[in-house]
Parts: sequence; C-alpha cells; structure tokens
Amino acid sequence: MKVAVLGGTRFVGPFIVEDLLRLGHEVEVYHRGRTHHEFSGPVRHVTVDRTVEGTTAEAIRKNRPKAIIDMCGYWPHQIREVLSEDLEHYIFCSTTAVYGRIGKSTPDETTPIKAQSAYERGKAACEHLLLSVHYERDLPVTILRLAHPYGPGDHLLYSTGRESLFLDRMRKGRPIIIPGEGDTRIHPIYVEDAARAFVHVLGREECFGRIFNLSGDEILSLDEYFESIARALGTPLVARHVPVEWFDANHHLWAGLERNFDFAPIWCRYESAFDVSALRATGFRCRTDHDTGIAITIAWLDEKELIPPSSDEDLEDIVIRHLES
Repeated sequence: MKVAVLGGTRFVGPFIVEDLLRLGHEVEVYHRGRTHHEFSGPVRHVTVDRTVEGTTAEAIRKNRPKAIIDMCGYWPHQIREVLSEDLEHYIFCSTTAVYGRIGKSTPDETTPIKAQSAYERGKAACEHLLLSVHYERDLPVTILRLAHPYGPGDHLLYSTGRESLFLDRMRKGRPIIIPGEGDTRIHPIYVEDAARAFVHVLGREECFGRIFNLSGDEILSLDEYFESIARALGTPLVARHVPVEWFDANHHLWAGLERNFDFAPIWCRYESAFDVSALRATGFRCRTDHDTGIAITIAWLDEKELIPPSSDEDLEDIVIRHLES
C-alpha cells in the first residue's frame, strides 16, 4: 500500500517509516525539508509546508496515497484539505492532553474530554472533524491519543522540560529536583512501541471509526520514573522534593533564564495515567519495558554527545540553597 506519513522525519515519525518499510509498504514522507533522516529503504521525500494552505493538498492529490498517517495535524483545515475519495485509511495522531487535568482518575476513550489550551482544542477539533467524515462519508479513520513517548530522537522529561543536563547531575551524585511528593503519575511509552501502534492499526477494520489511548504498559510515579533512570545510569537517586506551591511563589529565581522550572508545577498538576485496554484488545502489545527503553535512550544521548556537563552552580543548586536559607 502507498502510505503518506505527514511529519515523518522527527522522533516518532522515522520509526513509523521504518516499520512500514519492513512490512513492504510504499512510503512517502511529507515534511518541510528542515530535518534530514536516512532511512533503511527507498522513501519518497515530498517537501511541503502545512502552514501554507494548499501546498500539502496539491501534493496529496498528485501522488494519491491510499493511506495517510498524520503526525503533524493541529487544526481542522489542515486535515480537511488532504482528505480525498482515494483514501482507504486516515490515521491521526492526537494527544491524551485533550482529557485535561485528570486528577487520580484513569480515563478511557469514553471519558469526556476537557481541552483547554489552543493545542488541545485544535487536536480535539481535528478528532471531531475526522469522526464526522467517517460517519458521513464512510472514510475509514483511526485516532490515536498519544501520551508521553520517549526514546532515541529526543531528550527525557525532567522538571525543566525535555533536557539532559540532569542526567549528568545524577551521574555525578548531584541532587535533582522532583516537584511535589514524587507520587504524580506518568505514563510513558517507548518511541518504537508508539510507532508500531500506528502501523498496527493500518488497514485493520476493527480500528475504523475508533479512538484509542496510546501509552505503555507501566504507569510510574515520578519517584519510580527517576529511580528507573538511576538504575540505567548505575547510580543511586539523589533528589530533593519541592512543594508545587514553592515553584509558583519563587518564579523570580529563574525569570528570563532559558533553563527554568516553569514546567515543574505543570508536570505535577497534570497527572498522566490512561486506560489502554481498548488498543490491547486489538492485539497490539508493547515490547520494551521502561528500564530497557531508558537505557537505550541514555546510550543514544551519549553517542550523540547530547548530555551537557553539570556543575555545582546549576539552577538546582540555587534552588536548594534558597530552600535551606
């Protein structure tokens, strides 16, 4: 089958492409041309910019793929313009963020969504459009709400966002910062497993017209998450738990700094734990446990020399001195 992967050169996308190639599909990758990726087999690169209306639609009409895996659709007009009568399946990457703040619940696909940010509202609107098209025009559509992918191709999540300096701190026995009491839940999925899910649903009739939560088998607390990283590094976990309210009251300590703790209270308040049984019922299984995936990711970061050196004057040290003063 000729499959168009929209946004196939960054993070999850290349793993989707490789899985499609392994299964013998004809693959086209649509991207802006800013990120180069060498694939293991023949891939047709189509340079388009989805922010420029009509360019992607024109390329799709010309190339006539039978399926689209859309990893970079954010607004309904971007979806609407690439829909065609030739399509046999449209697979859309949405986000579990559309559930909003879930507290200690574990939403399944029937849970009402509470999209708040522009990003969440855009994804929710895309979902609504695609399901409407499915029922009105009988176009096979599948929506995967992706949670927290990690793996080679990106940094790991930390209290400052996605970065890697904290890994050097852990290696050297320097304390890291964990927001809250360490019991906030996180539901990660290894990037190759996430990619395989998109290929798994391709052409599978039982997945048509359905939404699936997509995340891994392990729901971890933040403490368990960092303990997993410590095991991969071969070092004990040295951490300081900081109350969420403290971050709100002390924003001035990192105001204007590129590396800051603005993400920490958000991470703590937005729990991440989802019911993934619906996708598992179709036969999909994850293959990589968290400890293994973290070890592979750190090895990749080391190989690419993406872990910067830490010091005794990092933001963590400033925060700890402030807490102890």
